[in-house]
Amino acid sequence: MSTQRKDTLEKYFKPLLTSDKLSNALLWLSIALSFFLLYVGDSPKLKSTLNVIFIVITLLYFVISNFTSLYLARRAQNKRMTHLISNSFGVLLDDEETNLYYNNSQNPSVTKLGINVFENALFSNTIAAKMVIVERIKIGSFVVLSVILMSYRSTSLELLAIIAQTLLTTTILTNWVKLEILRHGFEVIYDSCRTLFLNSSTRDDLFTSQIFNVVMKYEILKASMGINLSSAIFHKVNAETTVEWERIKTKLGL
Repeated sequence: MSTQRKDTLEKYFKPLLTSDKLSNALLWLSIALSFFLLYVGDSPKLKSTLNVIFIVITLLYFVISNFTSLYLARRAQNKRMTHLISNSFGVLLDDEETNLYYNNSQNPSVTKLGINVFENALFSNTIAAKMVIVERIKIGSFVVLSVILMSYRSTSLELLAIIAQTLLTTTILTNWVKLEILRHGFEVIYDSCRTLFLNSSTRDDLFTSQIFNVVMKYEILKASMGINLSSAIFHKVNAETTVEWERIKTKLGL
């Protein structure tokens, strides 16, 4: 077996991540324009131009963000789920190839499916835990800024309204809540997998049902939250988390 990592499914995730970054950039640009429009003075021509730009950016954000979530994300996740089943049961369901994406020597079986999801849950929980820190800082910054501005009587209501609108009508607050739920869900699934393989001494029908239970919970959690895990964070934590996974496999005899 080749010792070089290969994952042809990355071709589906690269455009997803690129589109996701673009939609985020457009979101923050529209927010910046919202604040800037308060301080452009009384020039009708400048305000008109900026408003047109704001509308165009908002429309682009709407189109790209929905294209990302409704097409690119679904396509990529469907491909990943297909290959999870393909790898777990040793069958070819498509022409994609991966090597060293799943790291266990278990023979194709339901047990291998459970171990694959166990590994996925470990990596996903680690990445989500890093991502949620950034989101907490964003939300905390908005809250602190709001409190500071509200403490000054000279602060205009329009500025406070824009801050409130930014938090409540954009995806910033929603993404933070979703990411918190996602991180907690990954942690629960990881703990469930650990307990399952720690206590299992036989491979009976109950064990099989428990594996399918955690697999379905993992896939439903990813699909329902619609949050794309950071590839940059994955590459940062990959080596350390791989060592942790090898330690877990050795301890549990996997």
